Amino acid sequence: KSDKGDKKSDKGDKKSDKGDKAFKSIKVDKPRTGNNQQRIAKLERNGNSVWNDLIDMSMSLVPSPTRSPTKPLPTAKPANEPTNGDQMPINQPIKAPTQTPEPTNKSTSLPTNKPTTPPTNKPGANTIVPLPTSPTTGGAGCESLPRIEVMKETLQKVTDSSILEDSSTPQRQAFDWIMDRDPARVDPCSYDTIEQRYALATFWLSTNGVDWVNSDGWLMESNECTWSGIECDGNGLVTELGSNGALIKNNLSGVLPQEIKVFKSLEVIQIGENAIEGSIPDVLTELTQLRLFDVEINSLSGPAIVNLEGLDQLESYRISANRFSGRIDPSIGDITSLQELWFADNQITGAIPETLGNLVNMETLYMYRNNLVGPLPATVGQMKKLRELQIFQNFLSGTIPEGLYSNTELGLVRLDRNQFTGTISESIGNLVKLGDLRIDDNLFTGKLPASFFNLSRLAVLRLNDNNFVGTIRDGFDIWKDLDFADFRNNGFEGTLPETIFDIPTIRILYFSNNNLDGTIPASYSNSPVLRDLFLSGNQLSGTIPDIQIGQLSLLTELLLEDNKFTGSMAESVCNLRASGQGLLEDLWVDCGTRADPRLECDVPGCCTACFPSASVVP
Repeated sequence: KSDKGDKKSDKGDKKSDKGDKAFKSIKVDKPRTGNNQQRIAKLERNGNSVWNDLIDMSMSLVPSPTRSPTKPLPTAKPANEPTNGDQMPINQPIKAPTQTPEPTNKSTSLPTNKPTTPPTNKPGANTIVPLPTSPTTGGAGCESLPRIEVMKETLQKVTDSSILEDSSTPQRQAFDWIMDRDPARVDPCSYDTIEQRYALATFWLSTNGVDWVNSDGWLMESNECTWSGIECDGNGLVTELGSNGALIKNNLSGVLPQEIKVFKSLEVIQIGENAIEGSIPDVLTELTQLRLFDVEINSLSGPAIVNLEGLDQLESYRISANRFSGRIDPSIGDITSLQELWFADNQITGAIPETLGNLVNMETLYMYRNNLVGPLPATVGQMKKLRELQIFQNFLSGTIPEGLYSNTELGLVRLDRNQFTGTISESIGNLVKLGDLRIDDNLFTGKLPASFFNLSRLAVLRLNDNNFVGTIRDGFDIWKDLDFADFRNNGFEGTLPETIFDIPTIRILYFSNNNLDGTIPASYSNSPVLRDLFLSGNQLSGTIPDIQIGQLSLLTELLLEDNKFTGSMAESVCNLRASGQGLLEDLWVDCGTRADPRLECDVPGCCTACFPSASVVP
């Protein structure tokens, strides 16, 4: 169809081919056979026979991915984590009791969710520039030259000629396509975005486009601005690569080509949850309009921070869940426009640079699951807009810098599974917007400051596995949102805080393995949605309070062993299990023959495990 209307151009091509030495090697590769023919046949049935030769070439170019794209983040779930879902996924205790039953290994969702737009609203419409049907503009003498000469001269400005001459490269295959197989038969003298069309073809070939889940429009006759996942501005220049999440989880593989540097108006790169390998091409610094760079959940490697000089519009840099290594380049502190810096779940080493504090517009900082060492810099206190700080599961040490407590916008802080030491400052009471605080599995000491109980918006509180001492103050009167509270494995003493059972949302309460004494308050039955109550490994005494019909109807785990309870297990509690009045599955008590003191468990089918003999009651 297009050949019929290009006789003049074809004559010029023949003349050029005869005397061309620089590109003597450029020729059309012959179609391959084998498994490729099955793919071609499928495309022919779909009316896409125009792709035949191109598919044959690309199949030899980029190998099929060796694995499916990794699952989203985030990412593997960290141990002993609450979730933000409707149900707290805590594993039931094993039937062979241990002295310290553990809750389930689950966590809140990690930052792998993919927004469909960048963090700020971008004006402008996706105006499509139609393909020209005849030359309208061009340089002096352009139209008098053979088409191939103009094409080569144009694309050599984008890709080195040695790469274009190599028939095994995606760049060469893209050149062959745009010269001979592009149904649009674009005129390099008049098609203003010829370099852009070539760069997108190179991207498609470099990332194994034939295997994409959705490649609507790609390498078809239509203007490249209409291709799936591409958005352009009013001048027909690409502004988004992966718009509206179209290229997320789309089975991209291969590598990112350096030809993306052509997209001078590019604001968004969003290609997460694929199987892209290699490193980030060191051309991002040329994309001065870039606002969002998202390559999370791929198999990229190399340095985490590439040259970002001049990207004063960059707001989001997301590279979590890849294989990046090395240290954090201090130059990251120069990109003061950053609002999101996510490089969790990689292999990054070294200390957190103090220059990070220069990022005064930072809102979410995710550095968890790496190999970071050293202290949390005091300069983190300069991030006054910071809402989420997640640096768990590293090897960080030292104390919490006082400046952190001045970041009053913080809603989520996760320092868990590090080696932090020291006490919790009285200034923590300034963080009144905190909804999620996890500092478990560290080496913190001392008492909880009185101001701690100002944190009444907390939904998740994890203090377990530290060296805290003192009492757990009965100051939960104004707390209305607490869902998960874990005080296990510390040195807390005194009595159980009665008002914590009055919180209408509390579902998970872990007090195991402390030095708590006194009795179980009668208010424990006030919790309408309480699911897990772990009191084992303390010095609690007295009898088990009765409950009313309908109370604790959602309770599934009640662990009371290794205490000093006496008397008989309350029949009303037994009815939650034995009579089917509730959901109770696990009731562990000191009802073994060697228990001293001993809590009798007389109701058949009530207690599920007796200690200290660790006998399981059928």
